[in-house]
Amino acid sequence: MKLRELLAYEDIVIQCHDNPDADAIASGYALYLYLKEHGKNASIVYGGRSIIRKGNLCLMVEKLHIPITHVTQLPKPQLLVTVDCQYGGGNVTRFDAEEVAVIDHHRVSVALPKMNEVRSFLGACSTLIWQMLKDEHFDINENEDLATALYYGLYMDTGNLAEIAHPLDKDLRDEAMFNKQKLALFRNANLSVEDLEIAGAALLRSDYIEEYRCSIVKVGECDPNLLGVISDLILEVDAIDVCLVFCIQQEGVKFSVRSCVKEVQASDLAEEISKGIGSGGGHLAKAGGYLPFETLIPEYLEYCSRAGLKPRMILGADDVSEVPSASGIKGLLESRMVDYLKNSEIIYENKGDLHIENMEQYCIRPFPVGYVRAADILEVGTPITLRTLAGDLDLQVEEDMVILIGIKGEIFLSDENGFRSGYRAYEDWKYSLNCAEYNPIVKNNTDGTVISLMKYAKVCISDRRNPVRAIRLKHDVKIFTRWDENKYIKGRTGDYMVFHENNSRDIRILDPELFEECYERPDANEDSGIKAVIFDLDGTLLDTLWDLTNAVNEVLKSEGMPPRTLDEVRMFVGNGARRLIARAVPEGTPDAQIEKLLEQFRRYYVSHCKENTKPYPDILFLLDELKQRGIRMAIVSNKPDAAVKELNQVYFKNRMAAAIGETEGTARKPAPDMLEKALREMGISKEQAIYAGDSETDIETAQNAGIDCISAAWGFRSREQLLESGAKRLIEKPMELLLFI
Repeated sequence: MKLRELLAYEDIVIQCHDNPDADAIASGYALYLYLKEHGKNASIVYGGRSIIRKGNLCLMVEKLHIPITHVTQLPKPQLLVTVDCQYGGGNVTRFDAEEVAVIDHHRVSVALPKMNEVRSFLGACSTLIWQMLKDEHFDINENEDLATALYYGLYMDTGNLAEIAHPLDKDLRDEAMFNKQKLALFRNANLSVEDLEIAGAALLRSDYIEEYRCSIVKVGECDPNLLGVISDLILEVDAIDVCLVFCIQQEGVKFSVRSCVKEVQASDLAEEISKGIGSGGGHLAKAGGYLPFETLIPEYLEYCSRAGLKPRMILGADDVSEVPSASGIKGLLESRMVDYLKNSEIIYENKGDLHIENMEQYCIRPFPVGYVRAADILEVGTPITLRTLAGDLDLQVEEDMVILIGIKGEIFLSDENGFRSGYRAYEDWKYSLNCAEYNPIVKNNTDGTVISLMKYAKVCISDRRNPVRAIRLKHDVKIFTRWDENKYIKGRTGDYMVFHENNSRDIRILDPELFEECYERPDANEDSGIKAVIFDLDGTLLDTLWDLTNAVNEVLKSEGMPPRTLDEVRMFVGNGARRLIARAVPEGTPDAQIEKLLEQFRRYYVSHCKENTKPYPDILFLLDELKQRGIRMAIVSNKPDAAVKELNQVYFKNRMAAAIGETEGTARKPAPDMLEKALREMGISKEQAIYAGDSETDIETAQNAGIDCISAAWGFRSREQLLESGAKRLIEKPMELLLFI
């Protein structure tokens, strides 16, 4: 959902959950200001039995001038938007509205309305609203109160920023230009005297596990931010290196983690504790997470079954459902923490713990990745943070540092020698990501500026001859590399650890799916696999639409017929010139007149087919890479054969083994004849070829010929139209074709 969709309504109510926290208030305020800027009648409300009384929230509302109102009844608005909660959820009063929208960062717990934006991987709804505002070019830093509100919402919902894990949360933290004095005022009002009493009682009930120098503490019902305060205090104890503090809330368990040793990253421990049953993350030293009862209860029952324990259940906050008791939850969390601490092997590369002779040899599959030479965008010696979905990496720019960007936005480092020996670089071919959840950035830690790596990334192709060593992990490992001895790379059971022999800096941990996409054994049969690619022409290799439209309209004009638009001609092409003209002329045009126009069209188009036609972006790079690999290529098109051959000669000289157009005696697509003719001319079997096209005709042609089809979504048909036509493999950019070779 885009915020601009809400602008179709005039009377809009923004509803926070009952007993709103800083994140809900900030999110509602941000949406309110956006709607007000667009002239909408907007308001912010919350329901429930209680009004806002907590000191920090009262100060936030007062000092940031947030017009939020407590209501028990609500006149039916045109649109009701719930923020930081889901309409119909147990924590939000249900008010009637003509239409409903949801903006939230929690797990989906109810049936969502058509208009919704829920990103449960984010640490705060403030981050989600901020990102949606950025998409609308709405700058929060033009309003200091708004920037302060969103920063404070993130601050509170991530345990004073200790539990930040997602890079978008980190981006908001770094980019919001908040009022430091107001933030300090709010922070100093976070806790009450009652909170101190709760903390004191919790410390008296701490458990200490001497073998692992760790402690686990259960806290009574409290503000979740108190958990961080208690955790920090516990870590001051000389005998404790790691601690976990938790409290039970209405719908789940909130926990905080601290560590003061490099062998245990707090963020890593939080992820392991919440693995499969919740969410967790944060920093090296401070982290936390949340475990909803809907996933916690089944895991607790399974834990009891494995351990031969009788489940200890009590009535939940709703006085109806049963939830695990505090002692039961403590037992489960302690079990997970101890399993984590005892089952990880620690490897120090500089101590010789990494034995590559025990690893099997593999080769990199030759698919495109991105590269950026660090010294091209920042001065040598600049301290930077590389931010990716997997986390932050702090380092200094070196003269020969090359940053590699994988197909999911993952980052790897290389030096210039390793890069040159392992990759073939294309200096002018821009690299892009399609399905990455987050595009990696570089933060200059000297002046705070942020640089998008994708702005500078170019394509490089890995060399299959580049050897690597890999091993599938039989247990969890933590690897301290030579280039970062203070922060480990984590590998889980079943992952692959990969060591690049030509680049000692490049040690990777990959999940099995990604590993199999990227690597293959050196003894893979090179005589098998794809040896040829056959391309459709119009809408796949060449953007011919303007010249086709001009030619159609020229012949229509000669007969006094109305012209056709570019979009109309887009839908007419694909089945040959005669079908194109038959679709373009007015209904009821005699066949004899259509034949006359067809001949005029053919003559005119052959003479004018190059006026506006050009290859689609990156097509020539793709063809050159295929030729470099020894892949044979051909063109088949329903265009007149003379035009196909001329266009091939002009744009693809010396690249194609065959160029076949419409001729007498060869059936047009979707008949398989053209594909079969191309295969014969290249001396390739259909099992060794793939066909790339942009239309439903191409999909049908490939099916009739028994050849796999790759559908190009940049051509004359949309992605949705191709899927409706039965497309099985879709690509958004030409370089993605290489993934199928």
